[in-house]
Amino acid sequence: MTRFPQSTKTTRRVGEIFTNPGSKPDSRFSNLLQRAAYLMQLESLLSGLVEPDLAAQFQVSAARKNRLILISPTASWATRLRMQAPQIISSLHAAGVTEIEHIDIRVAPLVRQTAESRSTRPLSSAATQALEHMAHLKGSDKD
Repeated sequence: MTRFPQSTKTTRRVGEIFTNPGSKPDSRFSNLLQRAAYLMQLESLLSGLVEPDLAAQFQVSAARKNRLILISPTASWATRLRMQAPQIISSLHAAGVTEIEHIDIRVAPLVRQTAESRSTRPLSSAATQALEHMAHLKGSDKD
């Protein structure tokens, strides 16, 4: 007698569940991944359709039935998006996304943070000398 009864179910690797939607047509994981990929494609497409400063101020939240839901961090950016919604919809239709007929904009913090570019400045000669002196002191401690 075996300690653990043999199961008739086959085991699969976790990676197969995520990357092989053909194994189970109704797999919730593959549906989730397809949905996420669709939303990412929509966000990428929309970012190219609006001005760059506006593109950094929204995220695609969901697409349900014929509605696209966008999130904007402030009411002023949401207002700008609402004013451009008809042009965005017509641009989406021209790009082949014909199922979107309405855009809803909600105000909420964005999940991703916009990357702030930090400018780098060269070190002053005094700072460079101080670092060299500290490196020399650290090297002399080993002796």
